[in-house]
Amino acid sequence: MNSNDILQSLPSYSPYIPWLLGGAWIGDRLVTLARSIPEQVLRQAEAPIIEWQGPGGGLTQPVPPGRRLWVPSLNAALWVYAAHTAGGEAIWGALLWACLASSLLLLALTDWDTTMLPDRVVLPLGLAGLGASYAGLTQQSLIGSAASSAVMLGLLGGIGWVYKSIKGESGMGGGDLKLLAALAAWWGVLGVLYVVAGAGIVTVVWYVVWRQFKNFSPEAEWPFGPAIVVAALVWAL
Repeated sequence: MNSNDILQSLPSYSPYIPWLLGGAWIGDRLVTLARSIPEQVLRQAEAPIIEWQGPGGGLTQPVPPGRRLWVPSLNAALWVYAAHTAGGEAIWGALLWACLASSLLLLALTDWDTTMLPDRVVLPLGLAGLGASYAGLTQQSLIGSAASSAVMLGLLGGIGWVYKSIKGESGMGGGDLKLLAALAAWWGVLGVLYVVAGAGIVTVVWYVVWRQFKNFSPEAEWPFGPAIVVAALVWAL
């Protein structure tokens, strides 16, 4: 492709420039929010910050410099993809799905650093799914969306209770359960079951590779949320 071809193709890409810039700016804000939100939650609960430590090192460690680059880039790409797949006449639907992707990315960062999935992010995500279903932006009705969340909450909660009764420890945290119930409001029970299956594979591979090549503190817990987010984004795409 020569320079003339590039110049002629620029007008076709111009509608995506606001999405690219907006996604990059929001992505940069996500890096900050991933630290400030859990810190606020823990301070309000008067909980020790040092004890909430994931593979990312917790809130006492500085933000990795590379995060300021790859998070805005990834978020911008997700926003452009949302705009491209939705088409020009469905701008509000595209914006809603872009915000869904950003919320998931925020939760992944937070969980990776602190093993926490804050209710103040997860619950609005579920409410947005109900609103999207009411507006006809998902493949479920509002009643179907609410029922899917309830079924997922009961199903995984029951499995978790049985697992804890047998093993004496929780197999899935409450934040993970709430996140999957919130996603059920968007994609239904079947969609979330695919997400759970994919997340299980992702987290096992991720854990093995991370332990092989990275130092992992014995005090740190391994979060399931980032794997859920990866599987959810793949499912959405």
